[in-house]
Amino acid sequence: MKKRLLSILLCVPLLILCACGRETTQQTTTSEPAPNTVWVTFPEGKTVLQIAQLLEENGVCSAAGFLQAVRDSESDYAAALRGQDRPFLLEGYVFPDTYEFYKNESPSMALSRFLTNFSGKFSDGEQARARELGMTTDEVLALASIIQAEAGIPSEMPKVSAVLHNRLRSGMKLQCDATYYYLEKTVMPYLCPDGWDDAVYEKYADLYYTYRFAGLPQGAICNPGSDAIHAALYPADSDDLYFVTDADGNYYYSPTYEQHQQVCRQIGR
Repeated sequence: MKKRLLSILLCVPLLILCACGRETTQQTTTSEPAPNTVWVTFPEGKTVLQIAQLLEENGVCSAAGFLQAVRDSESDYAAALRGQDRPFLLEGYVFPDTYEFYKNESPSMALSRFLTNFSGKFSDGEQARARELGMTTDEVLALASIIQAEAGIPSEMPKVSAVLHNRLRSGMKLQCDATYYYLEKTVMPYLCPDGWDDAVYEKYADLYYTYRFAGLPQGAICNPGSDAIHAALYPADSDDLYFVTDADGNYYYSPTYEQHQQVCRQIGR
């Protein structure tokens, strides 16, 4: 009797250990490994170059690889722009949003995610509205990119858009500082990494620097979000031709140069 009781007492811990082992094994085999993906958010107004750098920083693909994919894209958007002098062929089309990527994804696959999203955002309604305005998709994006850069506040975007539309209709130069900064801080450092080149600057200044010519720049100067694109398509109803901001970020609009000068004096600009 004592021997049987001892055997039972010895077996109980073993059964418990075996049960624990089976449970652990079951948990190990049924739990799914975490997918090798990463979520990345791209704020509105980033350039293609900045987006490429964010992709590299998050382990999606190399910045150089993404920029090469932008240059070599076989998308319909790229086909329509091929042959134009642009430092970044698809600037404006790389739609800002939050995306899930595979780690070490191919640059072309990463680019396709942006372009597919843009196609969904700029759909039949937006295209029809662009035609009403007599604008191409590319012209809308160029205008929206300036609105994005000049008016970071969504509530101001339709009013800034109205100023730009009015100047375009009047044959005035847009004279937007954002186009200068794009040329100075993005285009030139990328195209001339070894130092300043006057010939390169003059070439792209004639295409992008809106103090030099009337009309839109050759292409977008950043990748605008939905608010800026909507503002480009639906400007506010106004006759304003000028705007300026004060030190606190308040916007002031004027229909004449004289009124604009007066506002500038009042706010110390």
